[in-house]
Formats: sequence, structure tokens, C-alpha cells
Amino acid sequence: MLRKMNFFSDQEGIMTRYLREKTNWDSHVQHTKNFMINALQDEEIQNVAILGSGWLLDLPLAYLAERFEQILLLDIHHPPQIKNSTQKYPNILFQEIDLTGGGIEHAWNMRKAKTDSLENLLNDFEPVIPDLAIDVDAFISVNILNQLDILLVDYLKDINSALTEDHFHTFRKKIQQFHVGWISSKPGCLISDIVEMNFRDGEMTESYDLQHVNLPGSFRSESWIWDFDLSGFYHRDRQTKMKVKAIEW
Repeated sequence: MLRKMNFFSDQEGIMTRYLREKTNWDSHVQHTKNFMINALQDEEIQNVAILGSGWLLDLPLAYLAERFEQILLLDIHHPPQIKNSTQKYPNILFQEIDLTGGGIEHAWNMRKAKTDSLENLLNDFEPVIPDLAIDVDAFISVNILNQLDILLVDYLKDINSALTEDHFHTFRKKIQQFHVGWISSKPGCLISDIVEMNFRDGEMTESYDLQHVNLPGSFRSESWIWDFDLSGFYHRDRQTKMKVKAIEW
């Protein structure tokens, strides 16, 4: 299921893009790490869950491993290389779960549905908070909020060309609202790209909102521009930048 829905290839694509764009990504990666280093300073916070850990590219892992008693890394798939590279940190745990609250299986089960029932099936989706391997005191969401709905929507569009973007508004919003509601139930921070901007010959050709819900109220926030793909691979012959928002509540 995950392979056919392109979760593995998408994860591999992130590393490929990072290796190609590393110089351009360095500023974004450092901003992300710095924001996390300055977050969750309350000493009562000892166990933390990190959602969207992936390749650990933007995590200040050594700092986090020293700061917290236990760190639970959450993602749909953890690359074997990452598990091997973190063995020196005995307080780092891995758990593979669907961070959409069941959206992956829901989308997969729609693959044979008739066109006239698809919109109702989309709107019927109700996310469920997954059980975690340990009790945590706080959450960190790392560049995952806007990714939660993208692969699911892309998959559903691929299997049924009759579906348009209008069909997915409620579905996208519900998934992102679930994520924000879940993690804001405890102290935490969130870093997410919220606007995609595409350029050609130095001029912006279009921009897209990637955030479909309101973020939690925060006492600390920062924003910056991420030079996501300046080589023209993500969108042919265009350069893509992201506006990133980071908040702590």
C-alpha cells in the first residue's frame, strides 16, 4: 500500500533533492534546528514526540538526545540507515504510524469506489489519534503539516481523473486540523512551509497556500524563506521557494 501510494519514493526523493540542493537548503535547515534548540525549555518536559522525523536532516539530534529523557521519532517509515545511525543514542525510540490519523488507509480503500460516491467518502473521513509507544510531555512537528494531505490527494487524483481540487478542500482541512488539534493538546512547536512560490527569470509566476487551517496561538514565532528547489526539477524550468512558519505554544 505505501509503495503504491508513493510514500517510499517520496521519502527517497527528499534525500535526492537535499543532496542536489544542499547549499540552498543549509539556511532553512539551520533555522529549523535553532528554533528547536530554543524551544521547550520547561524542565518538566522530559519525553517528547517528534512528528515527521524522516531523514533527520533538520533535527539537532545530539542536543535533543542530551536535553530529553526520551525522544519518540514518529513517521510512516523510518529509513534503515537512520535507525543504524542513531544507535549511539539509547533514549531515541522509533515508531511507524500514520500521522494523518488513518487517512492513508482511508484513501487506499477508495481506490475501487465509484466516482459518484468519492466525494461523500472523502468527507466521511474522521481521523483518530494513534496510540503512542510512550507517554509524552510535548510534541514537535517538523516540516510535515502540509505534507500530510499532499500524497493522499495526489494518489486519489491519479486513480480517478474525475476528481478536482474542489473535491479535496474538506479532506485537506480535516487532516491538517486533526494534526494541529492533536499536537496542541500539550506544549509543543511546529515548523511548516505555508506558502509555495514559483519563479521564472526572477519573476514570481504563481504562489499557493499550503496551510488550510489556523495554527495554534503561540508565544514565540519566526518565519523565513526556504530555497526549496532552484534547479528546476520540482517544477520544470522554474525555481521553487517556500515561506516557512515556526511557532511555539
